[in-house]
Amino acid sequence: MSALRMLAAQVWHELTRLRRTPVVMVMGIGFPVAFFILLSSLLGNETLDTHQGIRLAQFLAPGMASFGVVMSTFSFLAVGFAEARATGVLKRTVGTPLPTWVLLGGRIGAATVLGLTAAALVLGIGVGFYDVQLFGRAAAAVVVTLLLGSLCFAALGLLLAALAPSQQATLAIANGLVIPLSFISDVFMSGSGMPDWMVRLGWFFPLKHMAVLVGDALNPYLAGNGFQVDHLLALAGFTVAGALAAGLALRRGRDAVRRARRTRSHPADRVARSGAPSPVSLVLGQVNHTQLALRREPSSLFFAVVFPVLLVAVIPVVNGGGDQLMSDGRTLGSLFAATMAAYGAAVTAYVFMPTGLAEARERLVLKRLHGTPLPAWPLLAGRVVGAAVIALATLVLAYALAAALYGVGVPPRWPLALGVLVLGTSCLAVVGMAVASMVRSAQSGVGLALGTLLPAAFISDIFVIGVTLPPVLDAIAGALPLRPMVRLMVAATAPTPQPLDPAELLVVLAWLVVGAAVVARLFDWAPRDVGARTRREPADQAS
Repeated sequence: MSALRMLAAQVWHELTRLRRTPVVMVMGIGFPVAFFILLSSLLGNETLDTHQGIRLAQFLAPGMASFGVVMSTFSFLAVGFAEARATGVLKRTVGTPLPTWVLLGGRIGAATVLGLTAAALVLGIGVGFYDVQLFGRAAAAVVVTLLLGSLCFAALGLLLAALAPSQQATLAIANGLVIPLSFISDVFMSGSGMPDWMVRLGWFFPLKHMAVLVGDALNPYLAGNGFQVDHLLALAGFTVAGALAAGLALRRGRDAVRRARRTRSHPADRVARSGAPSPVSLVLGQVNHTQLALRREPSSLFFAVVFPVLLVAVIPVVNGGGDQLMSDGRTLGSLFAATMAAYGAAVTAYVFMPTGLAEARERLVLKRLHGTPLPAWPLLAGRVVGAAVIALATLVLAYALAAALYGVGVPPRWPLALGVLVLGTSCLAVVGMAVASMVRSAQSGVGLALGTLLPAAFISDIFVIGVTLPPVLDAIAGALPLRPMVRLMVAATAPTPQPLDPAELLVVLAWLVVGAAVVARLFDWAPRDVGARTRREPADQAS
């Protein structure tokens, strides 16, 4: 087989694998399309120029098309490659006739096709439903920019996969980089309100170069063919540098031998000889385990705690400054300290903790624990309490940073705020465990959790505040537990006493009860196929 045919076959193989992985299709294509529709609905697709028929979506579509390219190439190529490395797929291909460059080229090609598909869907929906105008004079520039941007972020995704210590770390770091960069790269919003230093910071990364290129090519008030040599050279430079660094890192990683982690014996790991441990000690042990698991995984610590705290510094500055006064007398920095603490609690309780539980089940760790004196209820209750402790730490860090940057003080009703945060975190933790109990694999759990949390955050007064939602989106947001939790936190942290909405409390409590019922019915110590195989073993051994 010729090299070209071999590469084409590998690209087709990778595309087939992507089509059979729903989480990749949802997050690589569904996310950009959903965010484009959400932002168009949230901001209102109003007419900006009645003479030319220019609407607001004309300036939203380029950013979302660029976001689709980044999610499909950088994020999911990195995660998929890290998974192939962790499961031994890359190691097994060394002994096959498949050259390494064909393996990498197949993944890059498939990711590029996925990114271009996402961008085409965003632009197509914009043209068909939101009156976005495309210009033939700049069509070639749009195609070249999206193609070059796909190759650029694919190379950077391979570099991340080669450097990150695990698949979970790759996922956390990828999303931890893409989301903040999107805020300062004219993807989610215009940078007109950002300070100069943040605008200059955005130019140091390739995402803004690609978003500006696509945005200028679709700008009806700019002339020319859309080609801008300086931005294209910046993308090409990142592509070459990322490819060279990824190749060097992959060569070193291929020759390295993974060392098994040494197990350490601690007195706390031993069962006391005096008798069975008390229920309180079992719960506290699981709380301690949750804290240790977070501290031992730096990427998860960043994604669940550091990232929301950093947004307290980024988002208020993007929106004009954290010292702006709101209608209720609080500053913008104080408002986002409360909302980002709620978002951090959601990431910890709904994504991080249930995913760790699903991974332990998948690795049969829970199956081995089933033979110990640990019942199911202390295991689950300890994880929920551990998530609440992490959420409280995130709240303290968010307000500490807001105090240092914007002079924000401690909320007058801080005990009420702590109670609301614990209640909301417990609700989201139970719902997250219900989701983890229903899915068949940890990867599906991560995809489903992130695939529902991030869109919900955009309609839950977290990233976009003070926008009137369409009735349908408003009803959906009100029925989900995230927005009631956020609004309860905002009311509890207000400088002047505000009553908590009973309807929002009822929604949070209802989700808590329903999630607990689902967990009680569906939670299992082992994957379903393992349990079925174990139950069949006595019959299979009969002769």
